[in-house]
Amino acid sequence: MSNNKIAGSICLTTLVTLCTVSAASAATLSVDEVVEQCYYKYAGDDQRSLMQITLKAAGGKPQVSEYTRLWKNYNGKDGIVDKVLLFTDKPLKDKGLAFMRWGHTGASGKTTEQWIYLPDLRKVRRITPRDPETKEWIIKDEDLRLREPHEDHHTLLGEKSSDGKPYYVVEFKPSNDPVYSKRTFWFSKSKNSDECSLHKVDFYDKRGEQTKQQFIEWRREGKAWLWDKVTIEDTNSDAYIHYDMKKVEVNVGLDDTLFTQRSMLKGYSK
Repeated sequence: MSNNKIAGSICLTTLVTLCTVSAASAATLSVDEVVEQCYYKYAGDDQRSLMQITLKAAGGKPQVSEYTRLWKNYNGKDGIVDKVLLFTDKPLKDKGLAFMRWGHTGASGKTTEQWIYLPDLRKVRRITPRDPETKEWIIKDEDLRLREPHEDHHTLLGEKSSDGKPYYVVEFKPSNDPVYSKRTFWFSKSKNSDECSLHKVDFYDKRGEQTKQQFIEWRREGKAWLWDKVTIEDTNSDAYIHYDMKKVEVNVGLDDTLFTQRSMLKGYSK
């Protein structure tokens, strides 16, 4: 198995969804209200889905893969944010590969835990998050993670229009980040503030230059907000990664015992 395959797959497990917030009806929001109501969205207690990923490295050809994705929200219980388990379905030569990620709260003092199952070796291996300074992939492990409120200073830059639609633009300036100097979040503006959502993120490197953009399309399943399509583009090359979420089921009652190394060995079927 190539290092590229492992490195690219690690970033897949970071595709976590967002958390619960309460609704509000104010037409004009403060920066704290924008972040609370537009960034932290209820994604259900768990999800089961088919995730298709198209990855294109700079100068390369698009590569498509598909995964059965299981996700469970732990809401910080025992210091755990969420758990994600991926089983490779396509390409067929990689079928059986499995990846697992446990996300921890900042207060827990623990870093993200990740594992990979290699069917050829019949072994599960612990893997560490990639060096955030590596330039091999345009996607860093942190790019898709939901950031905790204490990690950034938030500044409302104002309201701007894009393609004729209004957005709240908020600068997230991290207190400690080895890669980015800031991120600019574009939240869709709506008459009902509960309907606002994250539309785009601009990433800036330590020199203050834009390095990539993330675009998000949503869909609703009852009260749950689900990522439908997510694309991250490198602004300095033709590299990109595209996530397409299909057959998403919400609140299916996934058991805690699924998110174990034993499950990675056994595989998964409904």
